[in-house]
Parts: sequence; C-alpha cells; structure tokens
Amino acid sequence: NSIDLPLQVAAGSSTEAVETDVSKALETVEKYLASSKRTYMVGDSLSLADISLAVSLNSATLAAAKPSDGSVLGEWQAMMTPQIETPSTASGGGSGVLLNGPAPPVENKLYRRNRIRIKEILASNEYLNQTITVAGWARTTRNANKGQLLFVELNDGSTGESLQCVLDAEKTEGFAECKNSGGTGASFQFVGTLIPSQGAGQAVEVAVTTGKLLGAVYGGDLEGLEIGGNLYPMSKKAHTLEHMREHAHLRPRGRVHAAAMRIRHAMAYATHTFFHNNGFLYIHTPILTGADC
Repeated sequence: NSIDLPLQVAAGSSTEAVETDVSKALETVEKYLASSKRTYMVGDSLSLADISLAVSLNSATLAAAKPSDGSVLGEWQAMMTPQIETPSTASGGGSGVLLNGPAPPVENKLYRRNRIRIKEILASNEYLNQTITVAGWARTTRNANKGQLLFVELNDGSTGESLQCVLDAEKTEGFAECKNSGGTGASFQFVGTLIPSQGAGQAVEVAVTTGKLLGAVYGGDLEGLEIGGNLYPMSKKAHTLEHMREHAHLRPRGRVHAAAMRIRHAMAYATHTFFHNNGFLYIHTPILTGADC
C-alpha cells in the first residue's frame, strides 16, 4: 500500500531518486486538485482512485511522500481519511468503505504444507529458538571455513526477502549432498533451529540440522548431465530486463519481476474486493463470434 516502497524495490533506485519522482508526482496531483477544484479524484463520490491515493499517503514512510500542512493535497488527505476504513479500524464500526487490505494468513484446511513460509518467519518472533522446516530455491550459496560451512540464501516465493540457512559439515545431516547442488536455482528442504543471526545483513537465520536437496542445477555442461551452475541462466548478480526476457520461465525468481507481480496482485485484489464489498459481481461475458469452432 505504500507509495514509496514498491518504487524502490521495482526500480532499484536510491532513496534520493525515489523522493524526487514522488515529489513530482505529488506536485502534479496538487495542481490537478487546485485547478479542477474537485472534492474527489474522479466523479462526484468516493472511488477507488481516492481510496488508493489516500491509503498510499497515509502509509508512506518517505518524507517526500507526505503532503505539507496547509497544502491543497494535505487538506484533501485530511478530508478523505475519515471516509476510509482501513483494516486496523475496520472493527470500530465506522461508516467508511471497507478495505480488506493484505490477504490474511493462510490457514491450511484441505492440505498440509509441512513447512513454514519464510514470510511468516520474518513477520514475527514466534518461531525464534524453535525447530522449523523451510523449503524453497537458493538465490545464492557460499562456502566458508575451508568448505566446512555452507550458507544458503533461501527464498520460497512468499515474500521478496530471503532467509539465510547455515549448514555445518559436522552438525548437518545431508551436508555433502546439499553442497553439491549446483548453487543458485537449486531447491532445498531444511530442518533446523531459528536463531538470532551471528552476522550482518539479517536478523535471524536457520542453523540446519537436516538438509535435503530436492532439485540440483544441471548446468555444468551443454548436455545438462553434470551438476553445476556455469550454464544456468540465473546467478548471484543482478540481471538485465533483456536477459530475463530471454528466460521468461525464470522471471518470478528475479527480484524486479517478483516485486512487479506482487504489486499487480495487490492492485487486482484491492479492485475485486472494492467492487465485491459494494455489491458488484465479477463475470465473464460471452464473446459473440462468427467462428465455428
């Protein structure tokens, strides 16, 4: 819902560049409201455009994304906010438009995931110092301590963030198999204890006791018979959009495309929820065609 964070993630820009772009965008909106003397962005009643902008402004963290006091946009935001019922105030019985916000945590009813999603692990300290099971794909792998330690940056698609998993040759069952995985792109299942991270860059990490290689990367030779990452399209470094266009099936594993897909999901979810809460039905109308097929 933030007006600034998706831009940073998707574009990989610096904070200064994002602040400049956001300031220009808010200036445009300010001029539009001042010149048109409108109460609402579109039409004569509250619409999804008003809700999206107001929620973005309320949740923005960059100073540049916050309208100044006394400005036209600031007054508009103050007027819109009481008309919008956010998830944190939805239970207060207000009369605003209901926003369901992010999808609630998934409760397994018809199946068992047999693992904990990385999104849920990083969201709270509930699993700290507990034995957990995680699974996903390696974004990066790194050997240390003369090959006695293996660091795996694991991502399962539930969030843009990754979870560091540490394997020890003396303490981790299946260490040799996991070490010979091919690196980036390999899939694993780890069982271990979630502990405070001993290094910089992450708050927690998993001290793996049991590691299972689910899928190795066979990119060591042209025939695809040798485990290795030399010919695998994904690597530790960032990739250009042109490179990802040539390997479209791997786009969800790239940070830029993954961020864009999450933004698209959030926008589609908010749109469908808004119309559903206001009594509309989503239907697929029949296509009239003369083709006999």
